[in-house]
Amino acid sequence: MNINPTQITNHERTDAELESFWFFCIIVAGKNSDYAARVIGKLLNKTEKPFEFFRGLGEIGIRNALVAAKTGQYDRISKAISQSLDLDLRTCSFHDLKSLFGIGPKTANFFLLHSRDDYEGVVLDTHILRYLRERGIETPKSTPQDQKVYDNLSNLFKSISKAEYPHLNLADRDLIIWTKYSGR
Repeated sequence: MNINPTQITNHERTDAELESFWFFCIIVAGKNSDYAARVIGKLLNKTEKPFEFFRGLGEIGIRNALVAAKTGQYDRISKAISQSLDLDLRTCSFHDLKSLFGIGPKTANFFLLHSRDDYEGVVLDTHILRYLRERGIETPKSTPQDQKVYDNLSNLFKSISKAEYPHLNLADRDLIIWTKYSGR
């Protein structure tokens, strides 16, 4: 399965594409998106059913596959993958995703924002935080762990980016800002 980080929003994914995108979301946290996309390509190259592929590997096999693909963060990623294999990715909630080991609000929002047409959660990554700082908002350098801080910055981002890009939905605003601040 191929993931193109510059064209990440897709509300019409097949089940296999959705599962691959979910694994990309897990793996990309803290990494370069092109690297994470290549890792997904290696892991799921000939697989049409990613959930079934990982189920067949079992926990030790998942970890071994991650080591072979050089994902890093082997404990976090293997546990997150293992725990997510029974999810219905079309109906799971933000809280369902956040309840998985190693999945925070940034990853949950990233998956839902770029896979569901009506979702409005903000992906507070380093690019969005930099965008806010350049507009005079005090932000941490990395994604805040405190939910109140996360929610406050999310609301500020929604209003500021909406004023700047009034004709774009949140997913498009997220992508245009990521593209600009990641140097793409």
